[in-house]
Amino acid sequence: MNKKLLLLLLFSHFCFSQEKGNKVVYNLVVGEDKELDNSPVADYFNEAKKNAKYITFSLDYNDDSMLFYENKKMNGDNNDTTFSSAFSGVEGKYYKEKKSNFVLKEVNNKFGRLIIKTVDNINWTVTKETKIIQDYLCYKATAVVSTKNQKGKFKRTIMAWFCPKIPVSFGPKGYGGLPGLIMEFQDRNIVIGAIKIDFNVNLKKIELTKKGKLITEQEYNKLIENFAKKMKDENK
Repeated sequence: MNKKLLLLLLFSHFCFSQEKGNKVVYNLVVGEDKELDNSPVADYFNEAKKNAKYITFSLDYNDDSMLFYENKKMNGDNNDTTFSSAFSGVEGKYYKEKKSNFVLKEVNNKFGRLIIKTVDNINWTVTKETKIIQDYLCYKATAVVSTKNQKGKFKRTIMAWFCPKIPVSFGPKGYGGLPGLIMEFQDRNIVIGAIKIDFNVNLKKIELTKKGKLITEQEYNKLIENFAKKMKDENK
């Protein structure tokens, strides 16, 4: 094949695989938790707190959709962030369309490559409390969410600081439903906060690029529950 033609094809593929959009980079803070400090996983938790500073996430978005994911570490960075990633609660990639009521999460783990479909039904309470994040005025919102595990159902409060000046209903881990971009998200002692925003930049196409089996969040939780039960029975 003519060398010039090959270069043209490669350049065309590169151009069409990109699109204009916006990017927010977030850092991770794993805060104190007395219960975890005095638990069997205390050593792992301390490792997570220490190395959380080496983790960043990106939220790529445009007017129609968003993709949230953990960034790859720089080559030569020998800090082990395994436990920091685990405690962050971020698993795989999160995709959401503006007009959709669902968040799609792409994971690849012991259960295979899966696309987990979650209903976006967070009932936020917006307050008048404000603070400045990256020079943007943000408002505080809270919501009560439910969690189910082997010990039963539990409720906890999550918190978001959103910016009305950036009028998109997106945020970390696919959380949204607020009249502005979520600049900071907190779930218990885990805080994911914006440290950089770039507008109108070249991004890879905002999509879930991998193929996987589509299952519901309830089906995924059942897989985890059955696996935990199996491990427990094997260790008796």
